[in-house]
Amino acid sequence: MFLFIAFIVDRILDSANIMDHPVFIKLVGVVFIIVGITLHLGTAWTLRNWWIKDKLCIGGPFQYFRHPMYAAWITFISFGAAFFLNSWIYIIWAMSLHPVWHRLVVKEEQMMIKLFANDYMDYADRVGRFIPRIWARKYNEP
Repeated sequence: MFLFIAFIVDRILDSANIMDHPVFIKLVGVVFIIVGITLHLGTAWTLRNWWIKDKLCIGGPFQYFRHPMYAAWITFISFGAAFFLNSWIYIIWAMSLHPVWHRLVVKEEQMMIKLFANDYMDYADRVGRFIPRIWARKYNEP
């Protein structure tokens, strides 16, 4: 829905370019997309070995993101597409994904708290949802 709206607005405005000479910004977009795809595949690889264990997965990409597969798409691939398309409108679209997904993962995180209690809360204090955390903070439920 948001992407469709962004597409329509981008067509209406016609020149919401980030740069007039888009070679550099397209290259940045490709790098973001490659990082996102790599993160997505790395997460799938990590999870395939973890499903059989009854422990909280904190290895691989999970040491940087609590939701690395979502992060791959909303932090890297969506912004990569926006850069590649050289459009401020798509940047706004990519930015709008974060607050929406922060709300959507609340139930998933509540389930993780029920399953792993303090282990998950300690993990959440150290690791960001979709962007790596540089500093630790206490977990607070929205």
